[in-house]
Amino acid sequence: MRTRSIAVSLFLSITVTSIAQTFNRPVPAGVPPYEFIRYDDADHGYYLTAPFYLGTGPTDPATLLPKPILILDADGYILWFARIDIRSLVDFKYFPADDLYGYTAFQSPQDIRFVLMDRDFQPVDSFTTVNSFPPDVHDFQITQNGTYLISGLSDKVVDLSGYLINGEPGSAVTHAEGFVVQEFDQEHNLLFQWDSNDYIHPSLGYESFGYNPDGYDYCHGNAIEEDDDGNLLISFRHLNAVYKINRQTGDVIWQLGGKTSSFTFVNDPGFSGQHDVRRLPNGNLTVFDNANTSAPPRVSRGVEYALDTVNWTATRVWEYQYTPGFFARAMGSHRTTPDRNHLINYGMSFRPNPSFVLTDDDGNLLSQVTFPDSIMSYRSFLEDIPFDVNRPEISCSQGDGMAVLSAPPGFDRYEWSNGATADMAVITQPGVYQVWVDHGIGMLGSEPFTIDDINNACRLNPATEPEPDQNREITGYFDLMGRRIAAPRIGEVYVVRYRDGWSGLRVRGE
Repeated sequence: MRTRSIAVSLFLSITVTSIAQTFNRPVPAGVPPYEFIRYDDADHGYYLTAPFYLGTGPTDPATLLPKPILILDADGYILWFARIDIRSLVDFKYFPADDLYGYTAFQSPQDIRFVLMDRDFQPVDSFTTVNSFPPDVHDFQITQNGTYLISGLSDKVVDLSGYLINGEPGSAVTHAEGFVVQEFDQEHNLLFQWDSNDYIHPSLGYESFGYNPDGYDYCHGNAIEEDDDGNLLISFRHLNAVYKINRQTGDVIWQLGGKTSSFTFVNDPGFSGQHDVRRLPNGNLTVFDNANTSAPPRVSRGVEYALDTVNWTATRVWEYQYTPGFFARAMGSHRTTPDRNHLINYGMSFRPNPSFVLTDDDGNLLSQVTFPDSIMSYRSFLEDIPFDVNRPEISCSQGDGMAVLSAPPGFDRYEWSNGATADMAVITQPGVYQVWVDHGIGMLGSEPFTIDDINNACRLNPATEPEPDQNREITGYFDLMGRRIAAPRIGEVYVVRYRDGWSGLRVRGE
């Protein structure tokens, strides 16, 4: 059975042109820097994303471990992150109805697992495909009944010699790569299985996406959605179509887009190479339209359709194109919040284009994130997470052109945005700083601490050190590298640490 690698299944090879890059948020080691711009002051929730580098060989940075997953707060600062020891990680999300987080861990084409974590960011379960179908990274969903829908691949030899592909007859022994959906209960029992090779003929694929008789990726499923009636919606990128599948029989109920669409687009040219089909509470359907085979100029967009299954028409009721418009050739997502804001993730998109944007229903930008060149995210999400853990609070003391920022005691690990790994960090330059402490499999971040003037470092921030108290218990002395010392020498600048967690910068006198 043939399988396609993640580099082939998600995207094509690319060429990246480097330009000047601006980053404005502190990050810990191993997390790519990024620029966050906020255009309003409303609290829209938390952003979930999994940035990664797209590479093409074993010496590329894409092979470096680990890979990060991030939760950003409304101001774009890292609330929580984890670094996962995995070759690739493409889909980090939150399931509100189940209060669970999930991510897809890709170690090899044969070793892909869909991992669930509880609200404390501890793994509680993982799934993969069965029945000799290789797993596929593209989607993992929890249904209304608490079952799990995961994606896989199949291989079927078909005769395409009677079809012209790029002007030439297809092979009589074409290996058609099908898309598989498997449903499991929470005990990992298989409940349902569907294989596109049993219901969709490879001749419906678009030759512009490429043909290889040894592995024809004719449909390329990339999203699974449970519809309101319990049936399934599946996005097929290489068919330029969304299919609705009967969950009992496996039969195709209807098709939106593609060569044999059940619907006519009445005010829209339709979509192509699309991702992330989702059903909204108002009954409409959304996709991220990559526009791979659209007429020039190709502009990727978020789009929403109202479907009429009596007259079989699809009417565009909303769309968003960034200004200036641009083309994102692969990946991407479009999510609509209950208050009708839209988070649009552009997937394979590089500077000066944003990585993802939040817009309101009128198309006004609310925020945007831009990663460095060659860094992208397969999907991004905006969720109102019930986060009930207190973020660590930074305290401050200062002297002699330096400041000491301290985190609460009692954690096993500390990571500061300036690279320090103790419970304190000595600061000598203005800037914005954060500390992260261990929480679950990852690290929980403080609010940002801004230092505009190193000689007045603690003035603008509320968590400043109390006045010295001779009765406060000292727990240790440290040098400016955070290393414990027995006692400071005369004239030495040092840090003193108290039992209550505060630290202070001192100079040893005579």
